[in-house]
Order: sequence, then C-alpha cells, then structure tokens
Amino acid sequence: MLQILGRVFLTIIIPLYGGYIGTSLNTFDIYLVLAASWSLWAYGHPGPRELWQTGGWAGVFKGWLVMVLAILLVAGPAYGIGYLIRNWNTIWP
Repeated sequence: MLQILGRVFLTIIIPLYGGYIGTSLNTFDIYLVLAASWSLWAYGHPGPRELWQTGGWAGVFKGWLVMVLAILLVAGPAYGIGYLIRNWNTIWP
C-alpha cells in the first residue's frame, strides 16, 4: 500500500505541483532521473523475492524499465497540466 501511494505521489502529485509553481524544465529533468533511480531501488528491493528467483537480473531490469516508462508517460502530462493551471488566465483571457 505504501509503495502504491509513493508511486502516485512520485508520478502525479510532485510533477503537478512542479508545473504549478513554475519549475524549470532542467529541474524537471533532474527530477525524472531521481524518480527513475528511486523506482530502480524500489523495484530491486529484496521484497519481490519471486522475481529475483524466477527472472534474475533480466526480470528486474524489465520491471524497472516498465516503471521508468510509466513515470515518463504520467509525469510529463502531469507537469503540463500543472503549468496550464498556473497560466490559465494568460492562455484563455
């Protein structure tokens, strides 16, 4: 449950807030690298023992790659939505 809340916070809440307060895209890129690193740690953590036993390094890498793609696919639009909320009055006068 805590990992699910962490992933929602990581992929939706933080980018949405970052877009809302107007962080630069360079800062957002650094955030994406940190989020990908965290997902590697969370996925490779000794919790999913079955994955380590059945898939080995290939299974862990594949799972990490899927999580990184999910972060990229969700965090980018969330950042854009936050940016649109911030600049709503300038876009639609």
